[in-house]
This record gives sequence, C-alpha cells and structure tokens, in this order.
Amino acid sequence: MITSDQRQTQHALTALAHTTPGRRRLIATCAEEYLAQVDHKRLPVGYQRAILNDRSNRADAYRMRRGEQLAQMLGISCRPSDPQLPDTARAVIGAVDTPVRKLTATAVATGQPHLIAALYIAGVAA
Repeated sequence: MITSDQRQTQHALTALAHTTPGRRRLIATCAEEYLAQVDHKRLPVGYQRAILNDRSNRADAYRMRRGEQLAQMLGISCRPSDPQLPDTARAVIGAVDTPVRKLTATAVATGQPHLIAALYIAGVAA
C-alpha cells in the first residue's frame, strides 16, 4: 500500500516520465536549486546566515529557490513548508540522472565510449 508520503513522489516521477527532455532538465534544475537551500549548501536569498528552523527554511526555499516552480511543473499540490517535497526533489534528480549514469557505466565497462555514444545517438542504446 502506498503511503501519502510516497504518493507525492510517485506522482512526481510519473509526471516527469511524460515530459520532454528539455523540460526534464528544467525540473531537475529547479529541484537542485531548491535543495541547495534546504540542505544548507546555499544561503537564503538576501540573508547573511542560514535559516535554522527547518520548516521556515523549506518555506523560504519554496518561495525563493524555485520550489514553487518545481511543484507546479510536476503538478504537485503542497504547502511551502511541506516536509515531503525535499525527498520528492531528490527522487526527481535521481530519475533525471539515471540514464546518464547508466551510459557512463556502460562506456567505462566496455572501454568504448565513442561506440556507446554513437549507439545512443542512433537510438540503439538507452
């Protein structure tokens, strides 16, 4: 049975699968920018210090670091301080990066990066 926390992530990944590659990259960029503040790797806009209250930090990142844009593009209905959105953003980034990681691993394993690139471009390798 799917919990309500998993439902948001599952919805986001389903929506991601039905978008264009360009839109997928934009969604991943929004997720990365949002998570940069949530994970305290980047200061909030206009602040000299991090927001230590986790709920307030998520709400600020939602409004100021493209979290709202991320939610809108994926069709997620959530509050700015939603505790599940960071996990959903991480899952989205992982889903966008997976094909690249697979291709890189295949190229390294075979020792033929040019061949793998040519097969990918030709649509043979995924």
